[in-house]
Amino acid sequence: MKRARIVSPKNVALEEISPAEPEGNQVQLRVKFCGICGSDVHAYFGEHPFIRLPAVPGHECSAVIEKLGSEVIKLKVGQRVTFIPQSTCGECYNCRNGRYNICDSLKVMGAQADGAMSELFNLNSKLVVPLPDDISLEEAALVEPLAVAVHAVKLVGNLIGKNVLVLGSGPIGLLITQVCKAAGASIVATTDVFESRVNLAKELGADYAVNTRGAPLTSDGLRSMFPGGRVDVAFEAVGIEDTIRQAVGLVRKGGTIVVIGVFSKEPHVNVGLVQDRELTIQGSLMYLKEDFHDAISLISKGLVKVRPLITHTFNIDHIEEAFRTAATSKADAMKVLVSIS
Repeated sequence: MKRARIVSPKNVALEEISPAEPEGNQVQLRVKFCGICGSDVHAYFGEHPFIRLPAVPGHECSAVIEKLGSEVIKLKVGQRVTFIPQSTCGECYNCRNGRYNICDSLKVMGAQADGAMSELFNLNSKLVVPLPDDISLEEAALVEPLAVAVHAVKLVGNLIGKNVLVLGSGPIGLLITQVCKAAGASIVATTDVFESRVNLAKELGADYAVNTRGAPLTSDGLRSMFPGGRVDVAFEAVGIEDTIRQAVGLVRKGGTIVVIGVFSKEPHVNVGLVQDRELTIQGSLMYLKEDFHDAISLISKGLVKVRPLITHTFNIDHIEEAFRTAATSKADAMKVLVSIS
């Protein structure tokens, strides 16, 4: 079977391997679509802080069940599914307390373990999430990134009537924007440096979308969008120093900053403002299983639109072009999908 591998920085290759039979409680998936995400791009450049090359990518996926292990009874061959790409120990403090997304021994498929950018992929059946008939297999490849957004928004608590600033209008930022609106946020404003992304943010429900290229957002700019210029919650969805510093400088006293962006370089932040303004800085990593179910529900109910984010689809035979497009065409390539089989 065909499988993609990031061999070294800017070098993605296809390899032929023999598929293993699913054992016991495993299922074998015939992968249909895989998304290329920001973490994959960081890995492609050799800049991801937690991914060592070579690596097999693929954690945003849709699939159809090909085979069942002998112990699997609740799933069936031919069923349309997605999956949770986490391997956890089940025994550490966080696993025992329901926070297995930050397991002490967490391995993420496509990062610290092989991902699913291959024709066939075996994994534990407990990680499989069935899909309803009203979600296409293309849309299903975005359930995983939507679960990231759902988890991040849940960490804030009640958003009803709150003013939200989303820094970064890439796929995660645009999904967070929609989830915040669905959660009852009063005003959601977004920023980006690409006009195409700013325009898409407006189409997907942002109350305000600002192009900050060459003109960082200021307190005066906030006052034109939010009553009194008050930002209750800021989501940092870029992973660079400029945006985390903006978040610290713009959120109101007592406000919350949620960090979702992956930082390839250590940022310098004015911690004095964090202390003086009693700011809360909350990290957000991945998701829990219920976040997947909530993500699927949001798509099914039409509260979050994921199809407009899909800008390119490449067959796996053109995997090099797919990664190159995702890595170098940020203004035009929002979500690049790889069609596997």
